[in-house]
Amino acid sequence: MNSKKMIKNSIISFVAQVLSMILQFVNRRIFVMFLDIEYLGYQSVFGNVFSILSVAELGIGGIISFHLYREIVTDNKQEIGKLMYLYKWVYRIIAAVVTILGLMACVFVPYVVKDANRDISYLYVVYFLQLASTIAGYFLSYRRTIYAADQKEYKTVEIDLLTNVVVQVVQLVMLAIFRNYLLYLAIQLSTSLIANFIILYKTNRDYPYLKEKYTVTMEDIRKRNMIPDVRNFLVHKIAYAVYGGTDNIVISSICGIRYVALYGNYYILQKGVLGVFFYRLLNPFQATIGNIVYSDRNKDELWKQFEMFDVFSFFFASYICFGFLIFFQSAIQIWMGSTNYLLPDMFVIVCSLTIYLTSVWEIVYKYRSVFGDYRQDRNCMLLSAVLNVVISITLAYKLGVVGVQIGTFFAFLPVAYGRIRFVVGYYFKKSVRKYLTKHLLLFGVVLVESLVIYLIIREMPVTAWGLLQRVLVWIVVPSVVNILIYFRNPHFKNLCNYFGILFMMMIKIVRAHCQRVKSSKEDK
Repeated sequence: MNSKKMIKNSIISFVAQVLSMILQFVNRRIFVMFLDIEYLGYQSVFGNVFSILSVAELGIGGIISFHLYREIVTDNKQEIGKLMYLYKWVYRIIAAVVTILGLMACVFVPYVVKDANRDISYLYVVYFLQLASTIAGYFLSYRRTIYAADQKEYKTVEIDLLTNVVVQVVQLVMLAIFRNYLLYLAIQLSTSLIANFIILYKTNRDYPYLKEKYTVTMEDIRKRNMIPDVRNFLVHKIAYAVYGGTDNIVISSICGIRYVALYGNYYILQKGVLGVFFYRLLNPFQATIGNIVYSDRNKDELWKQFEMFDVFSFFFASYICFGFLIFFQSAIQIWMGSTNYLLPDMFVIVCSLTIYLTSVWEIVYKYRSVFGDYRQDRNCMLLSAVLNVVISITLAYKLGVVGVQIGTFFAFLPVAYGRIRFVVGYYFKKSVRKYLTKHLLLFGVVLVESLVIYLIIREMPVTAWGLLQRVLVWIVVPSVVNILIYFRNPHFKNLCNYFGILFMMMIKIVRAHCQRVKSSKEDK
């Protein structure tokens, strides 16, 4: 694998995500100083509506991406150009379809927002602002794919960070002056549009052949098996849109719009932390895996590498799970300044365990994403969507937000099974039962650790001393247990060696960058 590119992507992505998360936290905290938190609930609910409408994308982005991996490995500019040209025109058609669907879906606005303090015309303005932003995104966002597939995602990350900083500063200044939510929202929605224009300019410079016009025939589409891939991936898109895009709608329509806003605080904290400590660090692996899979590497060697990453995933997932379990409530209380913004402890427990499941198999998802062939696990995705809706709605009436989170937990299990069966069973030809048995035992360990940790920290005060105690529990408990489980494991030893090498390479890259900066200053 190209470790230098991967490390560079990881470092820049990590730093950018930390800064973006801090900005977002500051932004939301200042927001509640000037306006009611309910306004943020409107945005979350309509965001879920548009995530459901995103099924019109048909999975074209993912399908184009895994075809790009193969062509980038061979540096086939003609085929890369054709794929990106096809991508552009398909996205323009999708923008038109989403426009029509969005106009049709607006009739449901009064039904998905419960107990709103603003009149329906105001809600429609918020809805159409978000719809316009979603549609505009389809015209330029496709250009990001070439950087991700070419292991140069750091370029889009840098642009996104700079745009975010500028826009959020302007947004907060306007909020303080005018205290107008619609102006605040309009400025926020312009962020991705500005970033995409800059990315368009940079890709024209870095990949000048993308500016050319290409002829894409039905034969080009057929030889790449795109139509069956789109048909099968459409099931994935619909299922995932239902799985990941209905929670806020269910909460709003059953529990009320305020609970959507409270849930949004937890979601933003969860998304920000996962982005920093997990997904941003692992995102560069996907392009690396794509390059590996389509190279001539021995599959037994790749399986050993996969098992090493699987050990890493357990360590990281358990730390993240316990981190949320230990700090979620205290972080929300400190951040928002009051216990009035807290959801029940049971929500935190179920949410933390859900985060563990999604995190421990994130590396499996990275492998699965580079293959295509979405027929293999489409039924698992459908089952997941059905479970999420049925369990969430049923339990929301009895348990409120906690019931919705329980639905999310159980609905993820078919998703995980489908991915594992594909990667472990279909690609690597290994025993799925053995792999799942191992992880079932590990999950049992996590459950016991979670119970012990919760009993230890539940009476700790939200003070400096209390937070220090929490940190000690977070460091000691999983470290001792996990190392006792794995210290004799050869894949754990390989992982330690691997990250030792990566650490040394990271130091070299940082030093080289600092030296270049110093030299450029001296030249000036």
